[in-house]
Amino acid sequence: MDIKRKKREKRIQLIGGLIGICVAAVSLFYFFHAEKAEAEKRMVEIVNYVKVQCSTYTHYNESSESKSLLRAIESARQMSTNIDMEIENGGQLSRDFLKENLQTLWVDGIIVLDAEGKTDCEYSTDESLANEITEYLQKEIIMDFAGYEERSYSERFTREDGSFIDIAACARKDAPGIVAIYYYTSPEFARNYTLTIQGLLNGYSTPERWNDYRCRRRNRCCQQ
Repeated sequence: MDIKRKKREKRIQLIGGLIGICVAAVSLFYFFHAEKAEAEKRMVEIVNYVKVQCSTYTHYNESSESKSLLRAIESARQMSTNIDMEIENGGQLSRDFLKENLQTLWVDGIIVLDAEGKTDCEYSTDESLANEITEYLQKEIIMDFAGYEERSYSERFTREDGSFIDIAACARKDAPGIVAIYYYTSPEFARNYTLTIQGLLNGYSTPERWNDYRCRRRNRCCQQ
């Protein structure tokens, strides 16, 4: 009897142990999949958030660049008009005249080329930049604008040090050729005031930011 009872107790203990193992395995399986689902959900939210921010940043940067280039075109056209008026009033094209207009138009350089692409006159806050831009302006695609007063050329190009230059050119009114102006943006300013996704993620704190992001999304949905 004792032997049978012991066998029965061992069998019960074995069954209990197996049930415990099964419960533990099911629990682990459940929590694993719950954590996996939560991680996948969080990842989707992260991806969606970054996509929205990328789109917003791109739109902002493109809008800022467009405004700057439009302002550059207006300055170039105004400079062409100022030169024409100066010549008509008996004045002459000189560095002093360009310097006065540079301060009035809030630009960093003014370059006046003849129809052959040679420099008639120029004034710049940085002569090394003036030489670089003059060489750039002498490209055929830009010199083709010399004969069309209604046309203008503008572009932003980035230099190797991270700085960028906004340049605009239009036809001269006083003589065949082009008038060009430019704005120079230093690398430090470009880094600090150009929105990038790297800047978004610097110092990023996951729980706090995503909780704030989810709250904003919920509030937006409730308002709709």
